[in-house]
Amino acid sequence: MDFTAIDFETATRRSDSACQLAAVRVRNGEIVDSACWLIRPRPFVFSPANIQIHGITPAMVRDEPEFGELWPLIQSTLGDDCLIAHNASFDLGVLLACLESHDHPAPEFQYSCTRAIARRTWPQQPRFGLKPLSDWLGIRFRHHDALEDSVACAKIALAAAEDKAASSLEDLESKLSLSRGTAGSWGKKGPTSRRSTRSRRRSASPGSPAPGSPAPRGSGKRTSVMIAGSTVASHPMQSPSPCGMGASGVDLQRLLVRADFIRPLEGRRVVFTGVLHRLQREEAEMLTSRCGGQCQSSVSRKTDLVVVGELDSRTIQAGRSMSTKEETARQLAEEGAPVRILSEQEFLEMIIAGESS
Repeated sequence: MDFTAIDFETATRRSDSACQLAAVRVRNGEIVDSACWLIRPRPFVFSPANIQIHGITPAMVRDEPEFGELWPLIQSTLGDDCLIAHNASFDLGVLLACLESHDHPAPEFQYSCTRAIARRTWPQQPRFGLKPLSDWLGIRFRHHDALEDSVACAKIALAAAEDKAASSLEDLESKLSLSRGTAGSWGKKGPTSRRSTRSRRRSASPGSPAPGSPAPRGSGKRTSVMIAGSTVASHPMQSPSPCGMGASGVDLQRLLVRADFIRPLEGRRVVFTGVLHRLQREEAEMLTSRCGGQCQSSVSRKTDLVVVGELDSRTIQAGRSMSTKEETARQLAEEGAPVRILSEQEFLEMIIAGESS
């Protein structure tokens, strides 16, 4: 995953009124560098509505360079990277308008859009703005600051790549059937679906609703999974609650993509005991690892968390009121060891809340 995420803020509704630009460079799936410029717009006019959005005032940029002066530095920073922005049509439009306004020839750009990427990666989400998506993914940032917006944009792209197990931006675009946008002195053409309307119509089964059309009221929209050639209906899809729990269980996908950014179990050693009901044991261990934790098979003085499920049949048959692991953890806690004993629900709530202390 190599690209540069950008974001513009503008002084007015004019596309050539850039007053802030940020660029965040990503290499091998990691943010490695960033740059941010305050820009004196030409003409030097600010709209009160725009100031209210981003908080940049005329006094803050009065002594800053105009875009034309900054362009050589900006161009060397962007290099030949594919540019990514959230609602990229706006940002590329600002870039092209500023180049034209300051009499700089526009080079050829390749670009993509995290709004388009997110729509194809998480189609079940109700909103695809930068703030709603970042909240859902657990990305904390200050909205309408160009640098923080660029970082959030980069992290959305990386979360989508993680979700789709994509090894590169090209691989992600291929898996999402998303073409790359292009821009230059001739204008711009944004990312679009690689599948034609005709192919989408052919792929739709007779009598099925058009893609994106709402399910009939009261139908309880269902997903299905193909197993050995037969279709098995799953439970009706549930909208997750604000804390990420759906009525049918845990929104594991959401927790996993959030985990890379929040990592609430960083450096902690975790032991699971008993029968879990909200997660399968393999899922719980995978979630722990993605949250920065390390799973242990037994309890020791180095253990930080012991997650206790219901007693299994062997423990019950032995007439015990708790598992050996829980008993060991309680003894260590009484001796002053800093081990915490949590229920499965408490463990999930801790991860959802992004607790780090």
